[in-house]
Amino acid sequence: MTAVSTTTFDERALEALPGSADSSQLRRRAFEEFRSMPVPSQETEEWRYTDLSAFELDFTPHVAGRPAVTLDDVPDEILAAAGNVRERAGLLIQHDSTTAIAHLDPALERAGVLLESIDAALADHRGLVEPHLHSLVPTDRTKFTALHAAFRTGGTFLHVPRDTAIELPIQTLTYLDADGAAMFPHTLLVVEPGSEVTFIDRYVSPHLHRAFSDAITEIYVGDGAHVRYVSIQEWGSGMTHLGIQRATVGRDATLRTLNIGFGASLARAEAETVLAEPGGFSEMLGVFFADEDQHFDHRSIQDHVAPSCTSDLLYKGALRDQSRAVYSGWVHVRPDAQKTNAMQTSRNIVLSEHAKADAIPNLEIEANDVRCGHAASVGPVDEDAIFYLTSRGIPRAEAERLIVSGFFQEVLDRVKIDEVREGAEEAIQDELDQERSP
Repeated sequence: MTAVSTTTFDERALEALPGSADSSQLRRRAFEEFRSMPVPSQETEEWRYTDLSAFELDFTPHVAGRPAVTLDDVPDEILAAAGNVRERAGLLIQHDSTTAIAHLDPALERAGVLLESIDAALADHRGLVEPHLHSLVPTDRTKFTALHAAFRTGGTFLHVPRDTAIELPIQTLTYLDADGAAMFPHTLLVVEPGSEVTFIDRYVSPHLHRAFSDAITEIYVGDGAHVRYVSIQEWGSGMTHLGIQRATVGRDATLRTLNIGFGASLARAEAETVLAEPGGFSEMLGVFFADEDQHFDHRSIQDHVAPSCTSDLLYKGALRDQSRAVYSGWVHVRPDAQKTNAMQTSRNIVLSEHAKADAIPNLEIEANDVRCGHAASVGPVDEDAIFYLTSRGIPRAEAERLIVSGFFQEVLDRVKIDEVREGAEEAIQDELDQERSP
């Protein structure tokens, strides 16, 4: 397949980026990769279910957002999208292509914690950033990762020094309200050995005619560290979202991730965890609800490189109207990864006859002393359960609501951040409240 035609992501747009001279070598290399690489093809297994052959990259490459000195300067609709900002140890807001504000608890600053845009971190702490930036997700992974590296501005860099425990969550809000724009969210978390942090990545926009999000998250979990990472995708309709989240877990370290997806017209989210050292633990949770003609493509990798590691994945989704969803997961146990314990589970509930879901689990086991399993299901609401509830006087619509809410509860019960769990429960109820299409 030939490269997609474009008139907006060209050399002129590249040179017009703010601060591009500081990172011109990376941008230039990635730009050349972008121009030479083809659009990912449905002929490959990785992109089999998402067709971007007609996707035109004619978006505005950079739209300046509104900077703020304090939170009082942040527009109300953006601040509201950030949630309970008083319960945050740190908050970074990116508005369109601009880092609007970055604030960190002064006590954490004194302890050596860093929270700032990637551009600022490259200027101030290049030695901490450069060894990690695009190391887990190389620029030449796909045409879109190359585009991301060439045109990214802003982003989030969090560095937690050794043996530092952060009690309250740290959050980035990425907010886009410029129709026809592209943005390139990038989150880089470097958590040193023995540290502990919870990080929330939230993506929000109003409904737009057409926009594009090309996102990357890279997470480094040091030996003995404990990290919780939550991604909440609440883009409005009209958005095409391509996201890659990749993490590496050190010796006796723990990474718990939660990916929530309710928004965008088309969303393709890849979540990958590399258990690189013995004793590592990974929990990967996912929740999504698709309606109208939304298209969701979720892919996961549990990559067991080292021995004596555990990974547990549980994704649950609901679909209605004419929506489409696919989950494809891969557990890879490498030859040296003896004593692996890995489980992969995907459950989908279909609420209309025109919605369609696929669940495709995969195991590749190259060691002989392991415990691995997978489970996948796609099906409608259990009519026996509906009959049981309606026979006790509960209207069918309410019975279905109760069953769907209970279906998600297995995942939500594992979410220990009250605000995130309650927000997901509310979003699911909002979806169920909407009138179904005929």
